[in-house]
Parts: sequence; structure tokens; C-alpha cells
Amino acid sequence: MRKLTLFVSLLVIVAGLSGCFFDHPLTSSGSKDLNTWLLGVWEHKNEKGDLFRVSVTPKSGDKYWVNFQKVGSSPKLTKTWEFEAWNSRVGRISFLTLKCLSSAGEVPVGSYVFVHTQLLDQENIRTRIPMLEPEVDSFRLRRQVRQRFKEGTLFGDEKADWNRVSEVYWSGSSELQPFQPLRYPPVPVTGVIPEEVEEVEVKVLEVGR
Repeated sequence: MRKLTLFVSLLVIVAGLSGCFFDHPLTSSGSKDLNTWLLGVWEHKNEKGDLFRVSVTPKSGDKYWVNFQKVGSSPKLTKTWEFEAWNSRVGRISFLTLKCLSSAGEVPVGSYVFVHTQLLDQENIRTRIPMLEPEVDSFRLRRQVRQRFKEGTLFGDEKADWNRVSEVYWSGSSELQPFQPLRYPPVPVTGVIPEEVEEVEVKVLEVGR
């Protein structure tokens, strides 16, 4: 594990937080099936107005492709990192384990990042990075997670909220799935419903398969 710079520390999380990347995964493979609720395109803006975008698509029945971007004012100024990811369950808490496949710098190819995701509502999630000690193997990482979760010291105060701007639906195929507009776009903050929207359908959220 190595300390990251202010903006790179977020990978899939967000600039403005401190974070780490590791030499070993939490788990070497997915501990459960895809959480289909994570699929789609998510965006976050930090206090400086910098835009970060994460695209999550299915790779297989238990792995994701993750594309992380710090969006610049032009395509040439946009930085991109790509990851393979899977669900890692340790005790009573779940994470995404992300393995870096290509890097725009600072994050070594082959290193790992761990992200805890919390579903806030239909189109919003919150992410946190666990506070773990460096230079340990997967077994000791999992032991740290269990101990710190029990002590209430696994996470600091830092967090990042992300808004989903488009969706991807899992068809069971390993082929790249197309992005779709949101089926249930949020009602405007003013509470004024557009004329073309005559009815709002309430959907039960399903986490995972």
C-alpha cells in the first residue's frame, strides 16, 4: 500500500479525500454475484468544481469493468484509469476490490484499491475508503477489517457522494452493455413536474441479483 496524492486517492471514490492503494487484494475473487445496483455512470463534483466520472459495466457474473475519469476542459486534459473489480465480503461488511489495469499516472498498474459503497437512494451512493495498515498480505488485511470494524475505527470522516446519470442493465452476457438514460429521472428540486410526466412509478430497489 502507498499513500496517494489528493486527487488520485479517489480512483473510484473522489478527489479531496486521502486514500491508499495496496499490493494485495482483500479477496482474490468475488465473494458474491454482481451487485447490479452499482452498474451505470456516476458523477461527483468536489468543492473546487472538478468533475469526476465513473462508469461501471459487467465483465462477467461476478466481475465489473470500472472506468474512472478526472474530466478536463478538453478530451486531451481528461485523465483516465481502468480497473477490474469484484465484490469482497469480510465478516459483515462488503467492499469493491479494484485492480488497476491501465493508469494515467501515480497509480501503478496491478495495484489494488478497496471501496465501501452505501446506497442512499435510487440514484445516489456514498463511498468510503477503509483505513488499513500498509504492506500486509490479504489475510492480514481481512483481519484488520474485522478488528477495526468491531472497534468502530475502520472509516474516518471522509466520504464522497455520487449521482447516477445513466444506467446499464445486466443481461448475463460478457459483452459490453450499452448505457441507457435513467428510467426514473429525479423530480426537479422546485417540485414542478414536467408536463410530459403524468405519473410517477415507485420501484422497489433491488440490491444485487
